[in-house]
Amino acid sequence: MSPRRARAALFAVLAGTAGAQEGGEVALCRAFDDASVALASSPASERSAAAARASDLFLRLPMGAARDLRLAAGAEATLAAGRSALALTLATAAGGDPPPPRLVTVELRALAQLGRFGAFVAALPRGDRASPAAVRAALAAEELQLLPLAAQALRGDDSLAGAREVFERLAALRPLRSYRLANLALCLRQIGAIDAAFRVYERGRALSPEDLELWNDYGLLLRATGRRSAAVEAFRKSVALDLARSSPARARGPAITNLLHMEALSPGEVGDDPVPIANEALAQRPQATMLRRLMIDVQLDRLTRR
Repeated sequence: MSPRRARAALFAVLAGTAGAQEGGEVALCRAFDDASVALASSPASERSAAAARASDLFLRLPMGAARDLRLAAGAEATLAAGRSALALTLATAAGGDPPPPRLVTVELRALAQLGRFGAFVAALPRGDRASPAAVRAALAAEELQLLPLAAQALRGDDSLAGAREVFERLAALRPLRSYRLANLALCLRQIGAIDAAFRVYERGRALSPEDLELWNDYGLLLRATGRRSAAVEAFRKSVALDLARSSPARARGPAITNLLHMEALSPGEVGDDPVPIANEALAQRPQATMLRRLMIDVQLDRLTRR
């Protein structure tokens, strides 16, 4: 074979290899795009498997423009597959400040799932600059992960501000929910912001005046701040709302325990006898150890005073 023909053959092989690689990339991109569409429409029972397939296909894509265009979708699929650490790596790979909104959501959700509360709080300002809506989406999606992390952070002096910020952001999510306001109020109580806690409870009671859990928590704050008669009224309101429910929910609220506790400490302070309601509550939930102990204390005290 002449040198010219040898060179021509080599060029043909190289061109064929490049074409095959390009064709392979196109096929992978198409497969990933199809997997992403399938993931978006998959039922809950199949979502994990669909996410893992989409994530696997994305990770096989070669570095380059085509992969970069699909980075957000790939990071979302990887997160949905339960690969939080890898999803975090993908979400922060693009760099930039502010980052793309979809990657903001993935980054924050991954940090929450990994339990990295300090890093989550530190990433919030950058997320706000990119997209407040993306931050809200992450908060809503990972609320159950964030609540215990924020509660734990309240026990460390260096994390109080971050915990308060997370509770405040959760409480501001739309639509407003009274339980989120109650969580914020509890946070404020724990850090000593008592006046602010009262204001939040006022908002919660205005939003959901029949939330018996909120009335009970409000009563605890009233009692803790020495407003005992108002606390009794709040506990009684909670108990009344509890008893207005139909079975099996009826008589399962927490306020009767607090009302009986006040009766045990100061007999006659709560007015109408709470014992009959406490008996009904114990019939509904016999495992309520504290309520049962308080009932014994009240009954023994009454026998002693006869």
